[in-house]
This record gives sequence, C-alpha cells and structure tokens, in this order.
Amino acid sequence: MNEFNEKKIEFKKSISFPCSYLAGKTERRLYVNLNKNENNELLISELTKNGFRRSHEHMYIPVCELCNACIPSRINTKDFKFSKNNLRVIKLNNDLSFKKNFDNCSQRHYELFKNYCFERHESSQMIDMNIKEFKNFFFESKNKNQIFDLVDSSDNLLGSILVDILNDGYSAVYSFFDPHKSKRSLGKLLILKLIDELKIINKPFLYLGYWIKNSQKMFYKANFDNVEFFFEGKWKNKNVIKF
Repeated sequence: MNEFNEKKIEFKKSISFPCSYLAGKTERRLYVNLNKNENNELLISELTKNGFRRSHEHMYIPVCELCNACIPSRINTKDFKFSKNNLRVIKLNNDLSFKKNFDNCSQRHYELFKNYCFERHESSQMIDMNIKEFKNFFFESKNKNQIFDLVDSSDNLLGSILVDILNDGYSAVYSFFDPHKSKRSLGKLLILKLIDELKIINKPFLYLGYWIKNSQKMFYKANFDNVEFFFEGKWKNKNVIKF
C-alpha cells in the first residue's frame, strides 16, 4: 500500500461528451492514464476497489453533473450461491468448455466480436473496429490480464471474455458471444464460469463494472446472487441499499 501511496498519480477530468450508457445525456469522467513502463497491477486493483473502471490504457470514474446513475458493482464470490436458473444454464451448456486463451488474436475472435456488436450494439462505435484495433483493445493490454474462451467439442468459438487480474479477484473488462444462440444464455454463462474460477483460486470478488438502474442492458448485473454496489463510498450488499 505504501508503494501505491508514493506513486505520483495525475488525475484529469475529461470534457463532457455523449453518455455511453443513457441516451440523450452527457458524461464527464475523472481519469488517470496507466504508465506503460510500470507494473500497474496495484494501481488497477486499488482504483477498481474504489469504483474505477479500466478502458484501454486508463482508469476512469464518472463525475457527471446532476447525475449519479452509474453505480460500481461486484459479486462476492465467497458467499455466492448458484440459483436454480444458474444451474439450469450450466447444465444446458455442459457440452461447452471454458478455457484460458494463451494464443494471439484469431480471425474467429474478430468475426464473433463483429457479429456480436452488429446484433447487440449496432449504435456503438466499437462496431467500426478493424482487426488491428480489436487486437490492440482485447489482446494487447499492458496490464496483467487473462482471456477465457467458450468452445464446443469441435473447438468452435462461442464466447470470450477479457478480465483484469486484481489482488482480490477479477474485473470483467469486456465479453462477446454468439448472439444467435440466445437460448444458451452465453453472457450469463461466462460470468458463472468466472465465479467458479475465482472459487478455485480463492479470490473473493468479480467486478462487473457500472450498473445503472434505468438501463435495461444492465439489469443482469443486479440479478446475480450476492451482488454488492459501491454506494456512498462503501461496498454494500444490494439488499440493504434503497435507491
């Protein structure tokens, strides 16, 4: 911790720009750039624990005027209990393998990413990424991280997720999956598999990024068991918070 405190960290504020989460609103961020020449694991771990989120090579937290809708969220995996729905999703996908990816960017990752963006996030700027930009974003982060893939028995790629490795667990940075296999609930499956991984390595938290009450795309985060929100400067179980 002393090492963290002694670092000269320069926080900056962005200009206002269209909100990434809520249509018609503007967003402003407090951010810090990650030093490419240093081990950023401690910095990322501590900032994530305090509500920040990594994007590319900087950490940020929203500091919007007249809006505090973005609530950092995480799952306490030590006390997590698999619901009947969770177990149903796992059983439905018992023909799939969840494995660490140690290869470089593949064409099949890029194609699946593009299909996912086209079907789920057509209005996002990410849909315009070329393969080089995708590789830099997903495969060439400068900090300590890991990619996990979902594959079937023929080694066809059905999903992939990038996580930052923190002192107290994982931070889910970005995931994508086959958008045409909605009955499999692949997005939920990726999270459930990460929870299993964290239980195995005995790390307590899976950080999910920001939850927004009025964003339909964010509903899934609050539906997991033992979710905690960073609220009024502290992590609190969702069941004890009144918004």
